[in-house]
Amino acid sequence: FRSQDKSFRVEGALNHIFTRSTPPLCSTPASCKTQVGSQKVSFQVPQVLVDKINRGFLELDSSHPVRTIKEKLSAGLGQAFPLQTISSCLPLLHQGHLRGVCHSSVFGIALSPGEAPSTEETSQGLAKPLWFSRFGQDTDGNVQEGCPVPEQFYLRPSLLPHAQAIIQKGAFAPGTLHVLSGPVFRRCRVTPHSTPVFHEMLLVLAASRGTENSCIQLLVDNIKTTTSSLHQAVSGVKPSISLQEATSFGTELSDFAAFECQLGEIQHFLCVGTDPDPSGSCVGVIRTAPDELKSRELVVVSASLNLDLLAMLLCGISDWRMLWTWDRRFLQQFPEGELRLFKAFSLYPPSYEHDVSFWVPDGEEFDEVAFHTLARRVSGEMVASIQLRDSFQQPGTGRRSLCYRVTFQSCDRALGCREAAEMQLRFRQEIQQRLGVTLR
Repeated sequence: FRSQDKSFRVEGALNHIFTRSTPPLCSTPASCKTQVGSQKVSFQVPQVLVDKINRGFLELDSSHPVRTIKEKLSAGLGQAFPLQTISSCLPLLHQGHLRGVCHSSVFGIALSPGEAPSTEETSQGLAKPLWFSRFGQDTDGNVQEGCPVPEQFYLRPSLLPHAQAIIQKGAFAPGTLHVLSGPVFRRCRVTPHSTPVFHEMLLVLAASRGTENSCIQLLVDNIKTTTSSLHQAVSGVKPSISLQEATSFGTELSDFAAFECQLGEIQHFLCVGTDPDPSGSCVGVIRTAPDELKSRELVVVSASLNLDLLAMLLCGISDWRMLWTWDRRFLQQFPEGELRLFKAFSLYPPSYEHDVSFWVPDGEEFDEVAFHTLARRVSGEMVASIQLRDSFQQPGTGRRSLCYRVTFQSCDRALGCREAAEMQLRFRQEIQQRLGVTLR
């Protein structure tokens, strides 16, 4: 672009170069058909996940950074342990209540009427995603995305229950490091490092009782070596990687670490620190389960790694949404899976701040995670941040009022002022209908 009143090149002048941004993604409701045991069932994908499910980032033909990191970690671990990759499709759905896990932290799923399989069928089979269909009308009303849902099926929030099922079936060779990987889904707050979907790499090992600490140290040392070499190759700087005791870890946990604590007792947090945060971000957790196996001589050691957070730290990606962009310019920066420092192609994306204040229903606890999830849904992940600006309790009545500031901003395109205003209007309507608040 050049102005009409100056030549294209003037010494000392500032030239503005624009590229056409990608058009907004129109996410239509999608239905997923799944194999559960011997029966095929279908369910509607939560609207906030329509553009993220079945992306195939870990497939053999993928050059996505998360697959590169997974393969490098597997290669390094294979030099220290006999390795077995569980390649069969892991269950996409989890049935039954997840003990210790808050309902508002998981994506509840309602199967299509008359298709619920029996308990026996789900215990014998895997839930394998087969295909997706898209519809022109929004029929997502029964999914209740903004509220806790008491359905008996959930999109898997972790691979840990599936590893436990494999252990209980006896298909678990002691001394062999078993590797499970795949996307998992969790409701969370809107922050640059809080991911409602990410790729988990779960490492499970049966160690002789009394040797679990040495096995953990060997496992962590191998992860440290591989991660350090990857980061040094990308940036030329060696990262700080630390194993921190769960009992001494700070009270301010990230959404990833906090949810992992709900799944079961944690012994260690694995943290990776890079500039400008050398103190480290939690990218993994280490657990031991002394009673998981029936044998008195073996102890199960597991390590859960968040591959998306690792990719962000190693490649200098500041916003998790960029990992899931449809813009081809992202993957073009990683030819043939080569890890490089990410260079932002949307340099100055416009942002718009809107405040919303409301009265919380009397006698009810306000579900902030559901509030953030609704913001994700109505904006199509174009909310960059949500901040609590004010909390007020009315004298006499005790009514509670909250005021939040919502910042609308795309990570890969120019968001228009009118688009942001329409999103804010829909958001106000949704929180009234789904959360029962009274707008001020």
